[in-house]
Amino acid sequence: MKRSRIAALAMALTLALGTLAHARDVNVRNYDYNEDPSSGAMFFDAVLVRPVTLGVAVIGAVAWVVTLPVSIPAGDTETAAEEWVTGPLKYTFLRPLGDLDSNVEPDYSDYEQY
Repeated sequence: MKRSRIAALAMALTLALGTLAHARDVNVRNYDYNEDPSSGAMFFDAVLVRPVTLGVAVIGAVAWVVTLPVSIPAGDTETAAEEWVTGPLKYTFLRPLGDLDSNVEPDYSDYEQY
């Protein structure tokens, strides 16, 4: 039983390292935004990156509430909310799966505006 757990852990680490190597390779060369992300990048994004960024958004929301007594008199509540809460939430929910570029904004140009 213990041996199968070790084998499963080794397989998971191998998959994660392969995905990280691919992500590093994407950052080294020029990224083609018309190219679809690989299945490994999509898996890495769905299983690791999005839960972590959601956790960062929750921690940022708590920090934002804690710092409200200081930021309200300073008039800096919107900036703090954007950086600590809205930014991580946008990165978590509004970018395409597997696209790990931090400057990704959704493109709604194909949708008809009402």
